[in-house]
Amino acid sequence: MQSMTRHEAQKWCSQDATGLQVTSEDILRYDGADEHKFFVAAPPEYYKIVVLTRAILLFAGEAGFSGGFIWLQRWDIGSPQLVRVGWRILEDIRRAHGDSRSLEIAPAQLFRDDELVELHAFLAQAVGFGWLADYVACTGKFFVHFKTNGQICFTAKSAETLQTLRTSFQEWNPTDEDPMVLRMKSMEKQHE
Repeated sequence: MQSMTRHEAQKWCSQDATGLQVTSEDILRYDGADEHKFFVAAPPEYYKIVVLTRAILLFAGEAGFSGGFIWLQRWDIGSPQLVRVGWRILEDIRRAHGDSRSLEIAPAQLFRDDELVELHAFLAQAVGFGWLADYVACTGKFFVHFKTNGQICFTAKSAETLQTLRTSFQEWNPTDEDPMVLRMKSMEKQHE
C-alpha cells in the first residue's frame, strides 16, 4: 500500500499506462478518446455495498486482479461525528501498513495485487459513507467514479470494455444517464 498526496495522485493518474488525464478540477477522463459510461445506484444496505464493491474489484476475475488506486476527493461530507468512523478505519489500515499520514495530507491510495482485502475495505467505506471518490483498476481499461448522490459512474476506455462491464453489472440495473440528474430534469419539467 502506498498513500499519495493530491499532487502524487494527479501524477499517477496522468501516466501513460492509465490512459487518463486529470482536469484542473481533478476530474478523471480518458485522454483523446470518447468516453463510454453508465451508472448504477449504490445500494443502501452495507452488505450489498460489500458485494458490489467486490464485484467492481474482481471484474476481471480474482486471478486477473492486479491492484488498484483510490482517490478520495470529498471524504469530509456529512456529520463529523459520523464520518470520523470511516476516516479512522482507513487511517488505521494505513497505520497497520506503516503509513501514518492522514487523509488530509494523502487522500489517495495505491494497492498492490496482494492487497485485495485492504482495497475492498477502502472502497466499501467510500461507498458506505457516500464520499466522492475515484477507483482506477490497474488494468487500465476502466475507472469508477463514486458520487455524493449515491450514483456510481463506470467509465471505460472502449465500447467493448463498457459492454462487458454493463453485462457484468446487469443485476445492478445500469442506466445511460445519472438517475439523479434525470429525476431533477423531470421535476423541472413538472414545474414548468
